[in-house]
Amino acid sequence: MISHANVNHRFALLTDSCCDLPIEFVAESGIEVLHFPYELDGEQHLDDMGETMSHAEFYDRMRAGAQPSTAQIHRQTFVDTFRSYAAAGRPAVYVAFSSGLSGNFDGAFLARRDVLAEYPDAEIHLVDTLSASCAQGLIVYEAVRRWHEGWAAEDLVAWVERERLSMNGFFTLDQLESLRRGGRIPDAAAAAAAMLDIKPFLTLDTSGKLALKRAIRGRKKSVRALADIMEERGRDLASQTIGICHGGCPEDAEMLRTLVTERIDVADVLMMQTGPVIGAHTGPGMLAVVFWGASR
Repeated sequence: MISHANVNHRFALLTDSCCDLPIEFVAESGIEVLHFPYELDGEQHLDDMGETMSHAEFYDRMRAGAQPSTAQIHRQTFVDTFRSYAAAGRPAVYVAFSSGLSGNFDGAFLARRDVLAEYPDAEIHLVDTLSASCAQGLIVYEAVRRWHEGWAAEDLVAWVERERLSMNGFFTLDQLESLRRGGRIPDAAAAAAAMLDIKPFLTLDTSGKLALKRAIRGRKKSVRALADIMEERGRDLASQTIGICHGGCPEDAEMLRTLVTERIDVADVLMMQTGPVIGAHTGPGMLAVVFWGASR
């Protein structure tokens, strides 16, 4: 765990709650997290990374029939946050959720423009990770390391932009109902996949959008495929921290960690849980592995 005492205070490091990092890491690291809103059973919530509503409760409610909806971080939230740093004369770097999956990055860009009109000399950096959930989280995790080592803001932004396409994120879903409800796949396709026990195997493409890699029949095979793809595409795995992320299926996540660590030498495994904003679209049973490797 990173000690807050070692944080470089020359600039602020920001991200958003779609990074799905463990809340303990966030608290110790000293980064600021901007929270996405979501609605569940008619109630408004902020994705505070499991603090007020546990991930387990969220997925239990989805399994019971709840249909959550999500929204972007309000533009005024970005304005207020960026203005606070500009007024204090402190640079800020926002490491953001993929622009390929949301208009959230555009909202941050417009907010930055508004604040710069008021504070022309402010230093506000926005960097698009082209990643989501634990893939974004692992980029932020490594950015924090460099922040603590004293990197300059410009160098940190350049590193993310240079290395973001080396972040490999692969995941499988246990069911397609949430994607069907969101209109992302046809009803017939979801019904056929359920009948044949087909599990989609997805990844992030070069524009930060979701892409279907292939379809796999059976849950156990899809979990093994996550370990296979990391072994195939990983780069210097013995020296890196990889990430494993799940949406309300901790047993499957532990099974994947065992598969990975028995077959592959990795420095460490960061276990994460997919929060409600991503989980609203992927549903219970999402399982992912993220690592640095071959370019997308």
